[in-house]
Amino acid sequence: MMRKLTVLCALAVRFSITNWSNGVPVADCDRLAAAPNDPQRKTFGVLLDQINANMAVPACEAAVREYPNDAQLSFQLSRAYYKAQNVGAAVDQLRKAAERGYASAQYNLGVMYEYGQGVSQDYGEALIWYRKAARQGDEMAKNKLAPLASIDSDANRDLTDVAAQGSLAAKSFCRTS
Repeated sequence: MMRKLTVLCALAVRFSITNWSNGVPVADCDRLAAAPNDPQRKTFGVLLDQINANMAVPACEAAVREYPNDAQLSFQLSRAYYKAQNVGAAVDQLRKAAERGYASAQYNLGVMYEYGQGVSQDYGEALIWYRKAARQGDEMAKNKLAPLASIDSDANRDLTDVAAQGSLAAKSFCRTS
């Protein structure tokens, strides 16, 4: 019994050190700024209002310098910058991660455009990013398509596509419109 427990502990340590997808090690940035609702996070995640920006910003900047093409680290750096009230830098990092296809960043960039945070408010641009995230299965993005459908006629087509994928909010909207 004790031997099995030791083996399990060793495996747990092994898998907590390395990211399952890229081989990028878990960094302090992951522990300090990962989003709890990000399905690709490597750790438990931290709510935005609980991020310690004084620790997360330098940790995430160092991680992004070491792994400049890692979209997840760019996304987490954007969260740290946002918490530090550096919204312009947050948008820059979100855009980098979103353009690399990171669904959580695409959704959050859509939010920035929808509400005009760090960018000019632009529902069309918000819709573009929500669509990209929704097509990757991001549930929050799928839920954002329904309200924007009344603003942008192309969203109705996307909403129907998303409803076919199983989004409850989209199915409900399609039934009522």
